[in-house]
Amino acid sequence: MEAEELREYVAQNREWEKQLTKRNQQYIFDLNKALDAANLPEEEKVQALHEMLPVLVREQKDGRTARQLYGKVSERTEAILAEPTKKDESSRPVLMWVDNTLLILGVFGLMMGVIGLFSSQNNQVYGIVTLILMAMVGGWVFYLMYKYMYQYERPGADKSKRPKLWKSILILIGSFFVWTAVISLSALLPDVINPVLDPFFLVIIGGASLLLRYYLKKKYNIIGSLSMPKNK
Repeated sequence: MEAEELREYVAQNREWEKQLTKRNQQYIFDLNKALDAANLPEEEKVQALHEMLPVLVREQKDGRTARQLYGKVSERTEAILAEPTKKDESSRPVLMWVDNTLLILGVFGLMMGVIGLFSSQNNQVYGIVTLILMAMVGGWVFYLMYKYMYQYERPGADKSKRPKLWKSILILIGSFFVWTAVISLSALLPDVINPVLDPFFLVIIGGASLLLRYYLKKKYNIIGSLSMPKNK
């Protein structure tokens, strides 16, 4: 950041701080002390406050406090200090979708394959096309769960951007209906298009999917859509 830009940020931060309620001013005061004690570089501290202050000014009009938006001062301090590490994590939608798809394909492929291997009759109900579509659409559904709900439970998340609960519920319910419809309709496809594979091949597909998911997760450090944040 250029020196001139930094000075502009500092000036803007001071103006926003003047508009805060007493409670929010105390929160920012305590946060400043915590960040100074942690030896956070001045530029990074100014940038962090520059992101927070306009949100506080806007949200306090509806009675929302800094603690409601960002958690305890200690939690927000930890989130700011960990920001470089968090940026290394990948929350790109396409990578998270691929991660979810491979997980579902792996789990269901292995489950159906193992059951088929140890069953005297072929009781499989899903053809390969249905299995793949189920995994792909399911991966999208699980990503929506992260997008509208789980990401706002992560430490330091900006809860001011959380969608209304009713909106999130409607979107998720609708996506589950789409998922169910895709599975049901694809199961109606003729066997020549949607063949039921031998259980042995399903085990191979399932295992390969989980191995590929493990490799991609390590390479790109993909955030799991279904992993709830750990309480500290």
